[in-house]
Amino acid sequence: MNQELERIGEGSGTLASGEIAALAIQAKARKVALWDVLTAERRLSEDAVADALSRWLKVPRVRLDSIGVESAAVKMLTRRLARRHVCLPLRLTPRKLVLAMANPQDDHAIQDVQFASSRRVQPVVAGRTEILNGIEKYYEAATTPATGATIADADVFTALVGEDDVMDLDHTDPSQLPETAPAVHACRRILLAAVEFQASDIHIEPGPEDIRVRLRIDGVLRDYLELPGWMRTPLLSRIKILAKLDIVQQRVPQDGRIKAKTQDIAIDLRVSTLPTQYGEKAVLRVLGSTRAPSLAGLGLSNDEMTLVDAALHQPQGLILVTGPTGSGKSATLYSMLARRQSPDINIVTIEDPIERRLAGASQVQVDDKAGATFARCLRAILRQDPDVIMVGEIRDLETAEIAFQAAMTGHLVLSTLHTNGSVAAVDRLLDLGVKPAMITAVTDLVIAQRLARRICTSCRGPYVPSPAALRKLHMPPNGDELHRGMGCAACAHTGYRGRIGIFEMLRLTPELKELVRRRASEAEMTEVAVRSGTRMLRDDAIAKVKQGLTTVEEVLRVVRIDDDHGPAADGLLQRRRLTGL
Repeated sequence: MNQELERIGEGSGTLASGEIAALAIQAKARKVALWDVLTAERRLSEDAVADALSRWLKVPRVRLDSIGVESAAVKMLTRRLARRHVCLPLRLTPRKLVLAMANPQDDHAIQDVQFASSRRVQPVVAGRTEILNGIEKYYEAATTPATGATIADADVFTALVGEDDVMDLDHTDPSQLPETAPAVHACRRILLAAVEFQASDIHIEPGPEDIRVRLRIDGVLRDYLELPGWMRTPLLSRIKILAKLDIVQQRVPQDGRIKAKTQDIAIDLRVSTLPTQYGEKAVLRVLGSTRAPSLAGLGLSNDEMTLVDAALHQPQGLILVTGPTGSGKSATLYSMLARRQSPDINIVTIEDPIERRLAGASQVQVDDKAGATFARCLRAILRQDPDVIMVGEIRDLETAEIAFQAAMTGHLVLSTLHTNGSVAAVDRLLDLGVKPAMITAVTDLVIAQRLARRICTSCRGPYVPSPAALRKLHMPPNGDELHRGMGCAACAHTGYRGRIGIFEMLRLTPELKELVRRRASEAEMTEVAVRSGTRMLRDDAIAKVKQGLTTVEEVLRVVRIDDDHGPAADGLLQRRRLTGL
């Protein structure tokens, strides 16, 4: 580089042969760049230095007076940061920020800008004066974002130290700007994005060269941003500090909790860290960022709504909701409680964790370490004169027996089980040791469910699924016209927006109760249930595909077709489809 500058200086007559070496020593003593000395003493013009840097570093040379500057790019940096590093954002893409710099070799500046923008920087060269003039032209006088800033404009993630150490995501502290607190800024941006996109989980995953941040939206992980690898330690340390974890311990898994709020929405984040080959991975479960849907908004058919309403308005009994993790069981329970709620009843819930705040209900948090188990809390609740009790999950025989006894003694009990289907829930209760007589006496309704992504209504269009997918669902290749989302800005080009429930509702008829008493096989009970009118998960899914609410591929993603029901019931279902019954 020195030789390039010396050649330019000698050619213009502003530098004598060998003078560049003396100026380099002077620049080193002053701890500034050589070209800063050359331009300050007017030995070389800023344009000449920029041209030399462009050729030497093989970086594009731009002239700001002849190109356009995107306002969205300018908003990625504060004016203070731009002036500090003499840089100006020009173009913005989902992963890159094109940045005009007077010194594209300034690694510290590039790191600060990457922190602030959450984008990789693509530097281009421009003259110092034209960059400073551009900053004056494109930035407003304010040095901090406006009150209504978007996530891209957000500054810091400030902790309000109070009784519960709640983090206020909307609070802006001008003393902590992105350039002085990059990990704080990045952490806040990620949390705000999770709330805005209604993500259920945040995954922060270290790689060999960078950090990948993904959000689980509508049940599917999506890439959100990539951060440089050197940000791994400060970002994970920030999260661990907020979750009150040991930042020194990096070789064992840890669990913690962060409380936050934004726009008067209380958010509870459950934090889990796990050591991996490239450093600690963190997963944050986001609770309470969305309101529970109404019962009508879950996707229930009219017949299913009638069944649920009838069970909900019984003075006593048990309603079970089953399905794997992430199938929407808790949302269904909250929707039921909201529908049953009235000033003249006492609703008490036992949860681990409390996922949403329910007005008018007393919610109890399970704490196994403190001895506040499901069973112990349930015993205490029975002395609190409850009318409706929600037990977050039946995990063991002790909890199951207390829940069933409560349902037999004048209480309406709602709970969940981790099973694949409604009939499997009965099998699971028998395996836990619950007496058949107790199951048949109080069980009003068993609901198995899954959550499938809804087709985006903004880009919905007809399509033909693959023959293999149709065969797996036992759907004819030339049947009803089916639809899918083609991809648009409204659905982030995924073709899906929001989710809808797929349900299977089992009522214990006299014939089924007799099978439970003699502990019949799941296949026998399934066949009788289908004959009694129970619509299995697969059938409800097919109905929603035909209604244009979801797709064949989405159903196959969330419903285990092979395990849906036994072979005998499968043949009966086929005959019912063929006869139109």
